[in-house]
Amino acid sequence: MAMNISFNSSPAEDPKENISGHNYNGGIGTQIGFSLIAILCIVGNLLVFILFLYSRKLRNFPHGVLIWNLALVDFLTGIFIIVTPEHIIREAYVHPPPGLAGQLFCMIIGSEIFTFGFGFISMYTLCVLSIERRYAVVKMNLHARYFTMKRTKWTVLGVWIWGLLLVFGNLFQSHYVASENPPCIWQPLPGGQAFNTAIYLVLFCFRFLFPMACVITCYTDIWRYMRSTIRNLQQHMDKKATAAYRVKNRITLTCAVTSLAFLLCWLPNVIYFTLANLGVAFIGNDGHFATKLLILLNSCINPFIYASTNQYYRAEFVKLLVNCKCIHPKTTSNTTAKSIHITVDDYQQNT
Repeated sequence: MAMNISFNSSPAEDPKENISGHNYNGGIGTQIGFSLIAILCIVGNLLVFILFLYSRKLRNFPHGVLIWNLALVDFLTGIFIIVTPEHIIREAYVHPPPGLAGQLFCMIIGSEIFTFGFGFISMYTLCVLSIERRYAVVKMNLHARYFTMKRTKWTVLGVWIWGLLLVFGNLFQSHYVASENPPCIWQPLPGGQAFNTAIYLVLFCFRFLFPMACVITCYTDIWRYMRSTIRNLQQHMDKKATAAYRVKNRITLTCAVTSLAFLLCWLPNVIYFTLANLGVAFIGNDGHFATKLLILLNSCINPFIYASTNQYYRAEFVKLLVNCKCIHPKTTSNTTAKSIHITVDDYQQNT
C-alpha cells in the first residue's frame, strides 16, 4: 500500500547538499496539514488513553481493551508523523551520515515502517473488534467463553506482531544514497516487475482486503440481527430487554462508525497505490500526498467518534474532568449527574 514510498529527487553535486537541498515533495499546505493531524493525534488519543486508565468501567471489557489499543496506536502514529522527515520537518531535517547510521535511518524512519505498520495494527484491531461485537450481539452465549480479558490481551499482542510483520519487507527496500535528497531511495525487491506485482497483490489481500471483508461481514450480520431482535422485543413490550439491546447497539455503533471511517480514509490510498503499481499513477505527487493525509487523518478523528457516538464515554470523561477539578461539579445539573450514573451502570451491566 502506501508504504512503498519513492521520491522524485535529483542528484546533488556534493553529498553535503543532501542536508540543505530542497527536493522534498509537497508544499507548505501539506506541512501544515501533517502538523495539525499530528497535534490532534497526540492530544486527542492521549485523552482517550488517560480516560481508559482512569475508568475501570470502560477498560474492563474486551471491546474496551481493543479501543484502548486503538488509542495507543493512533497516539504513536502522531509521534511518528513528527519524526518522519518527509511529513513536516523536510529540508530542515539533519540526516545521518553515510554508512550504517544512514542505512538504519532509511530502514526504520525513511521507509515509514512504523507509520503504516501502525495502520495495519489498527486495521486488524478493528477486525477483531468487529468479531467481538458480533459475538456480543449475535452469539451472546459464546461471547464470555471466547472473549475473556486474558485472551483479548493476548490477541492484541498477536495483532501488533502481525501488523509489523506485514511491513517487514519495507526494511529491505529503503536504501541510503548520500548523493540524493532525501537520502532514502525506494527500490523494488529483486525478481523483476512481475515478482514485485505478485508480492504486492498478496500483501494487498492480507493488509486490506481480508480484514475489511471480515469487518463488513460482521457488521452486516450484526445490523440484520439487531434490527429483527429489537422489532420482536418491542412487539412483546419487553422494555428491559429492549433497553439492554439498545445499550449494545450504542457500543456497536461506535465500533462500526470507527471501522467505516477507517475504510473511507484508507480506500483512496489503496486505490491510488494499486494504480501506481500498475503504472497508471505516480508516487510522490500531490494526489499521493492527499491520500496519505487522508490516511493519517483517520488517526486523529477516532476520539471525536468515541465522544459523539457513545454517551458512556462522554459520561466518564465528564467524571474525569470533575474529579481532576477541571470543571466544577455545579456546572453539571443533578439531572445530568443522575443520567451519567444510570448510563454508566447500564453500560457495565449490558456490554
